Amino acid sequence: MKRSLQAFASALILVGMLRGHALADETTQGSDWPQFHGPARNNTTPETGWRKEWPKDGPPVAWRAKVGVGMASFAVVDGRVFTMGNDGENQDTLFCLDLASGKPLWRHDYPCKSAAHQMPIVPGGPSATPCVGDGRVFTVSREGDVFCLEALTGKIVWRKNLLRDFHGQRPVYGYAGSPLLWQGKLILDVGGNVGSTVCLNAANGETIWAQGVGEAGYSTPVVASLSGQDRLVMFKGRELALLDLQKGSAIASYATTTNDFCNCATPVVTASGTIFISHTGNDGSTGLSYDGSTLNAAWNVRDLGLLYNSGVPWGTKALMVFNDSKRGVNDLRCLDLTTGKALWQSAEVAKGTAISSDGHLIVLSTTGELQLCQPSDTGIKVLARAPVLENKCWVLPVLSRHRLLCRNNVGDVVCLDLRQP
Repeated sequence: MKRSLQAFASALILVGMLRGHALADETTQGSDWPQFHGPARNNTTPETGWRKEWPKDGPPVAWRAKVGVGMASFAVVDGRVFTMGNDGENQDTLFCLDLASGKPLWRHDYPCKSAAHQMPIVPGGPSATPCVGDGRVFTVSREGDVFCLEALTGKIVWRKNLLRDFHGQRPVYGYAGSPLLWQGKLILDVGGNVGSTVCLNAANGETIWAQGVGEAGYSTPVVASLSGQDRLVMFKGRELALLDLQKGSAIASYATTTNDFCNCATPVVTASGTIFISHTGNDGSTGLSYDGSTLNAAWNVRDLGLLYNSGVPWGTKALMVFNDSKRGVNDLRCLDLTTGKALWQSAEVAKGTAISSDGHLIVLSTTGELQLCQPSDTGIKVLARAPVLENKCWVLPVLSRHRLLCRNNVGDVVCLDLRQP
């Protein structure tokens, strides 16, 4: 009996060691990036061990591609890259590319207006990022076309249109919020006077619920634990709304908006329950508290506004954010989300979009310069800079399996090889 127990204990230890090695290997070799904002939906990835000593001209280029105009970022699952673009002749395309080579595996074309707005300064093409789960990829166009396709083949499983099927109201600059896939449900910000937020069965596209009224925002839905329960957090065009996930009923709201209802940045919810929202209007950035029934402003910083990037967490209660309220000025802050005070502030990092991995911040500036930075509790240091793209770059970069994907607004894609030499 004693020997049996010893053997059983040894087996458990061996299984634990193998599992530990497997988990370590997974993060070292890299991880998927299945949706906007990454695997944890917070602009971070757990992978480690990628190359941080870059040549003067930047990391080696693995491949390049052209995917058309748009600001859709990337989803990467099982070595496949999914992104979207518009050809400038009223056609959208969902691309599936091989991560290692950039080789097209399949594409799905469909008619969609190229111009997002009558003003040429407004970027055209799709702005929502595909999300991938359960062997399927889900997309949303500027004009409200929603597709569910097989991730392996590109075959259409089902399709909807937010205007035709749900009586939605197109935002001024077109739909830009990425779809949220959560426990077999697909959640979409539709806008309008009937069912402004919609929850679909992801398997077949059937409506589970459609609730609320009001303008759609440009932000991506969030699921967060608040007061011990999972809640749906929606940054709508005129408010931050908390909804019941099962029925879609309204629980609480906080009114805030800006020109053309441009609530764009995805809300951030801390472990302690602070909800961070931000836009470039008069309200700037606000930390909200939730007492189980109402939302109240705990703090407000009016001179700080987010537009193209939703921030990157630092520790458990801080967020690194670029200040889009100040045009032509580099203003990166590490914000204490419990107080709204800046732990540090830097003008050394060029403004752009950013992700975090292995203790480093990777920034793609709005002019196409890639920056490798190392943040700390007291400041941030720029370790390397390299130009990787031309033209405006407002698209979130993605790191998956030691490949870094970068894109500009006109659709030039570069994949950089960050594997160790």
